Amino acid sequence: VEGVCDKCGNGIVIREDDKPETVKNRLKIYHDQTQPLIDYYKKEDVLRTVDGTQSMDTVFEAIVAILGDE
Repeated sequence: VEGVCDKCGNGIVIREDDKPETVKNRLKIYHDQTQPLIDYYKKEDVLRTVDGTQSMDTVFEAIVAILGDE
């Protein structure tokens, strides 16, 4: 049923920060402000990245390894 959770039967609520307009605004800000910084630091060869989808221990080890190199 539309507007009702299939699992628990409660009504589905859309939070302010999940509305399409909010998401579009976040993406615009990202492309206008964040992406240029990423591009700059990549070009300067100082940007380091870590895959945050891995386990917490693996992410932590990757961060420590990066910081240890500096």
